[in-house]
Order: sequence, then C-alpha cells, then structure tokens
Amino acid sequence: MANSLGLYFFGILSAAFIAVVTSLFLGDIKNSTSTLYCVSDPAKQYIKTLNDSVPEAKCFRVQNGVFTEVLAEVPVSEGNDITHLDGYLLPGIIESHGHILQYGEMLESVSLYEAESMAEVRERIKAFLIAHKGEGYGTRDKWIRGIGWDQKYFGGIMPTADELALDPALSGLYMMLDRVDVHCVLTSQKVLDLLPNPLPEAPPGGVVVTDPGPGVFCDNAMDAIIYPLAPKPDVAQKTRWFKTAMRELNKVGIVGIGDAGMRPDDVAILEGMTERGEMSLRINVMLECAERNTYCPEETRNLKLLDQPKGMGGHMLMLGGVKLFADGALGSWGAALLEPYSDKPETSGTMLINETELTNVVNDWYTAGFQVNIHAIGDRANRAAVDAFENVLGPKCDGCNSARRLRIEHAQIIHPDDQKRIAQLGIIPSIQPTNATSDMAYALDRLGHKRLSHSAYRMSSLFPASSSSPESSYPGPVLGSDFPVEPPNPFHGMFAAVTRLSPATLTSPSGDGGWYPEEKLSVEQALRGFTRNGAYGWLKEDTMGAIEVGKLADWVLIDRDVMGDPSGKSLRDVVVKGTWVGGRKVNDIEGKEKKKGVSEESGVYGLLEWLRNRVASATKCMGWTEASRNLAEEL
Repeated sequence: MANSLGLYFFGILSAAFIAVVTSLFLGDIKNSTSTLYCVSDPAKQYIKTLNDSVPEAKCFRVQNGVFTEVLAEVPVSEGNDITHLDGYLLPGIIESHGHILQYGEMLESVSLYEAESMAEVRERIKAFLIAHKGEGYGTRDKWIRGIGWDQKYFGGIMPTADELALDPALSGLYMMLDRVDVHCVLTSQKVLDLLPNPLPEAPPGGVVVTDPGPGVFCDNAMDAIIYPLAPKPDVAQKTRWFKTAMRELNKVGIVGIGDAGMRPDDVAILEGMTERGEMSLRINVMLECAERNTYCPEETRNLKLLDQPKGMGGHMLMLGGVKLFADGALGSWGAALLEPYSDKPETSGTMLINETELTNVVNDWYTAGFQVNIHAIGDRANRAAVDAFENVLGPKCDGCNSARRLRIEHAQIIHPDDQKRIAQLGIIPSIQPTNATSDMAYALDRLGHKRLSHSAYRMSSLFPASSSSPESSYPGPVLGSDFPVEPPNPFHGMFAAVTRLSPATLTSPSGDGGWYPEEKLSVEQALRGFTRNGAYGWLKEDTMGAIEVGKLADWVLIDRDVMGDPSGKSLRDVVVKGTWVGGRKVNDIEGKEKKKGVSEESGVYGLLEWLRNRVASATKCMGWTEASRNLAEEL
C-alpha cells in the first residue's frame, strides 16, 4: 500500500515537474519559432495567394498556425532554414457543401455509382458480402447499406424490392440503398415486412413509390417511415466514420468543409473530438433538427459551440447556422417546379414544407441570431427561399445580406426574376458544379429547352456584375461537391465549372465546348469559389481563404500549374502532394518534405509530443486526478 501511494504521489509530482519545466523550456521556443516555406524551383513554381497585396509569391512564413509573412521572392539571408516544397501552392480548399458523417458511412457501404442494371447492383452487393463475410451484414441489427443507384440506368424506371430478391443469396436480407442524390432509398422485402400491409400513406413532402412495385421511399417518406426502423450507429462507429472521412478529404486538398445538415447529437461527437485534438480539417456545421424544417432550440441548448461564436479548437469546429429543406431532387422528380416536369407532366415535384411554414421557420431562426441555409433545387423552391429571406431582410434590402450571409444550397433552377432578386439582396448561392455535369444527362428531359436555357445551372451569371450595389460585399457563389452525392475532389469541381464538361467522361450533350458554355467560370473564379468565397460564406473572410498575413495557415501543394492553363482542362488530373491545416501537415503522399534545419515534426517538438504522450499514458495507468491529467494535456 505504501509503495502504491508513493508511486501515486511520485507520478503527480513528476507530471507537475515535466509540465512546468517543459512549458518553460519549450513553450518559449514553440511560440518564437517560425518556419519559412518556399517553392523548390522559384524560376517555374509559385504560390497563388489570392492576396491582392502579393498575388503571386515564392515563400511564406508560418508561426503558431498563422501566416506571418508572404514574400514575392526567396530571401537570400535565410540560408539553410527554409522548408522547400516541390510544386505549386494554393490556399487550402474550402468545400462549402458536403455531408461528412454520411461520407464516412458510405466508405463502409456498397458503392452503387454508375451501376448500369439491377443485375449489377445485386452483383456489387454480393461482392460486398464476400469481402465482409462473418461480420453480420444483412441482419435486423446490421443492415446492408449502399449508395449511388440511379434509375436513369434502369430505363428511367424506379427499382423494386422484388428485383433485389431475384438472387437467392440476397433474399431474406435487410437492405437500405440510397439513390445517388440521397433523396430516395430502395429497401429490401425484409425491411418492407416491418411495415403495415398495405404500406403507409406518404406524409406531406414525401413519396412512397409503388409503380412498378414497392421498395422506394423518397424525401419525407423515407424520413418518417424507413429511418425510424433502421439500426442506429453508436458513438464509436460515428467517430470512426468522421475520422475515415477526414483522412479521405485531406487527400484531395480539403482543409475545411461546410457540413450541410447535422443533428445536435452528432455535433456533440465532433465537439469531443475537437477537445481531444482529433480533427484534421475544419468543419463549419449547419444544424438540422431531429424533425426537419422546425425550430428546435431545446435540441441545441447544450452545444458548446453556441457559447463559442469563433469556434472551438482554433477554428477547427464552427457553427454555420441551421439547415432547412424546401424540396427534393431533380433526378427523382422531387425538385419543386413552378410548372410541371416536361417528362412527367402529372407532377411539379415536392415541397417538403409549404411556403408559409418556411417563411415562419426562417423568421424563427433568423430572430434567434442564426445564419439560415435553405436547400432549394427547383424554381418554386428557390422562389420560396428568396421570399422567406426577403421577409426577414426587408423588401428594400440592397446588399444588406452582407451581415447575415443567408444562403441557398444548390440553387439549381432559378426563375430569371428570382435571379435578379438574389443579386439585389446579396443572397449567397451555394453551387455544386459536378451536380450540373451529372444532371446534364437528363436535365433537358426533365425541364425542356426554354426552362433549361434561362433558369438552370447558372454559374458565371451568379458572380456580381460591375453594377452591383456598393453596399454589398458579396464576392460570388460558394462552391462544393455535395459529397457523397458526388466525389469530393475539388479539382474535379473546378474542372466542371471551367469547362462545363463531365470530369468522368470529358463530354457534354453540347459537345467538347461544354454544356451552356456561357456559364463557364474562369480558373481563378473557380478557385475563389473553393477558397475565398467559401470563407465569406462562413463569415470568416478575415480569418481564412487566402495565403495572407494574419490568416490561418491552410494550404495545399499540387503537382502542376493550373493557373497557367486558362482552358481548365489540367484541373482534372491534379495530384495533391500535401495538405496543411493551421501549419500542420495532414496529408502527404510522398513522405515528409525535405528541409534543411529544424522541422516542426522533429527536434524539440518531437520531444514535446513524446513527453505529452508518456505522461498521458501514465495518467491512464495510474488513475491520476483530473488536475494532473490537465497538466499532462497542457504539454
């Protein structure tokens, strides 16, 4: 007993000693040491800063996760204390609209993207089961999940539960497979057997598909009827999905994402990860109520983010307001249109909330001080969003949205009258260029030529005109991918925006010149959409989005000169060689960068990390007090 107590108190004193000595000895070094980064070949390579003071640089200095100096030339006096980066440097990519938890789940699910028949869907599911043999997939407690099917490959006809069961190996399994737009799910017969017979009626804003047979549920119908039956992943599983997704996103140069709809319980998981230092990218979260399109302050009141408007963990986790949903998606005829679909004239799509209720719930959140982001794809839904925003901003608003940054997520089909209103109010369109190049295969069928030519998939015309209100600071649309609906590679998004061609096939219905080429962006506009504009959409333009003194040190190293190719075609083949967040490398496909001198990942910093890990391990083994554990964490 005496030996145990001695060891216990020795541990506490040791932790205190290490904490004090290390913080005194190393703290001053860490705070005072900066790192100078320069391109390896200044004659060819450069840093695109998006910083008007130094638009093109050769070096920058980083200290404490912030850019402290941006240099147009390599300084001759630095000698060996330069970290050389071999390639071209850009500001870190801000992906303005994605779904990180769903992406992490997708990476552990059956990929059904571009499956050309239901037979291929069945084969992919069987291959998944073989790869995960013995893991319990297909049981009541562990459904088979998949994503990516599209009925355009099935002759335009929705799939059915019976088609899944045509293979005896799959009959009797629980399956829920998301359509490519995540606005419909295809379920197996075992899932249908959990429901009443006949099937429940679809709730308002939902569709239960029964032609040619049951199995598919869309929008509010899948939310109300299917999701409550599905197994619920636990915190450990969701944490794994978050981490897996972050690693994959870092690989393509992404330093921050706008998560477009997350429940408060899941935000709480991210809060814990942020406090433990487990975040490798910045996440700006749009809250989503357990019951969509409602005002739910009671669900959010315990979130730590609400008390930290600047974010947690040095801007690693930020609050991006609230997410509302006006309609469904175009591919499943769910986007709400002012006029009927050209290829399905019996329907004009689905409003997930009526216009009056949308205006009311926007007012509730706006009055509570939240940024409001509305999913709107069809022109009726976009008009409803603009009406709701105009109601809170005021009809005489001229660029006054600069203070609140109200956004329309997707903004795909907008009547010309409403395009003018968006510009006047300064509403931010959040655009996903690869949605356009994916939808172009059937957009003409859905919308017809007239509607398509003047209302749909605007990009260039959403950038501010020279005659824009001087009161507005709106820089142009923010860009993203809507992953996992589309692959998250931002350079493919830029390629689609600049060429109006599919990054998968390099084609368009209009030929090599691109689909409605008058809406093409320049390479710099596309880059700004994924960087500076993204920061503006988060109300963080003074903090991130460019390589500029005082801004967070987020950048990406790529293998080619994309700015030197105005056609934008080189964007498709970009290789990301490294990604840095707050001056810390979070992805590196070629090993550590070569450096003459001291590296942040070696020397005293390696010792600091070693000491911190050793003390943290000791606290776990010896059951130290919270105070001694905090001392260890301060290392």
